[in-house]
Amino acid sequence: MRIETAVIIARPPEVVWAFIADARNDPQWCDKVDSVDQVAGEGPGPEARYRVLHRPVRLRRAKELTVTVEEYEPPRQLRLREEDDDAIFQVTYRLAETAEGTDLTQVDEIDWKLPFPGPQIGRVMVRRDIQRQFAALKRLLEL
Repeated sequence: MRIETAVIIARPPEVVWAFIADARNDPQWCDKVDSVDQVAGEGPGPEARYRVLHRPVRLRRAKELTVTVEEYEPPRQLRLREEDDDAIFQVTYRLAETAEGTDLTQVDEIDWKLPFPGPQIGRVMVRRDIQRQFAALKRLLEL
């Protein structure tokens, strides 16, 4: 399953990159992320790996998500592999400079582990979550 979302952020790509490339910033713009601990690598980079506690469903207990950097091309492209009990996500962030700032595109390729109708419900939830996260990121970086 593929989901693609884009937003224009009125900041240069280097600024947007510096923020999104460090998963330890995720709790500031991803409201479902409780915490992020780096378990490999020194700061953001091609060797980085993270342990994330997130709540895909608000009223349930936090779940562990493993995040591994698979591609790191500052400030243009970042690809992450994210896995929890529900799915494996290949998340690609693409940044392009525009007259308005940065065109940030997120492409998610999702391999669901859930039986029907889980993937259909998940698609709606993930699309909504990404839109909410992009709105929060835009507000945060354009201050």
